[in-house]
Amino acid sequence: MSKEKTIFSTDWIAIKETVRGYHYLERKGRDSVAIFLVRKSKVNSGEYEVLIRQQPLCIDIPDIHEEHRLYPCPITGGIEEGELPEEAAVREVYEEAGFSVGVLPLGKYIVGTQTNEICYLYYADVTGTEPEVAQQDGSYFESISRNEWYPLDYLNECDYAGCQIGYFRLRDIFLG
Repeated sequence: MSKEKTIFSTDWIAIKETVRGYHYLERKGRDSVAIFLVRKSKVNSGEYEVLIRQQPLCIDIPDIHEEHRLYPCPITGGIEEGELPEEAAVREVYEEAGFSVGVLPLGKYIVGTQTNEICYLYYADVTGTEPEVAQQDGSYFESISRNEWYPLDYLNECDYAGCQIGYFRLRDIFLG
């Protein structure tokens, strides 16, 4: 039985306090997945491209007449109760990009020191595969997000830590 105390909670997150007085955020489902879709470049032979999901940050609230700024990341999503990380990865890829794929592991990382979330990294080579229409989850968040293909090196320029971790791991796989 956990001796942690829940200080605040909603349907999606909880703020908890440990017996030592440490506070942290726990989101529903706790852990998450990040999936990098790669394909051989259609323009530059021998090079690879990666699908970048342009998404808003929850803290970037625009004025009423401004548009949300979108930030580059891989396909991401939460792991639902009873779901394995690999199952969540396959589900999120289909939901957000329309690809039916098997995924391969790239590792995992701790999201931050103020949360107990672990992000499981995966990738799939979709060269020559055409996606179906992405179903999305019906949220406003996903309705303003978009997918774009970039050279693999673009990941190294992204602020999102998962992109940079993914870049070095994918570089070793695809560029040797």
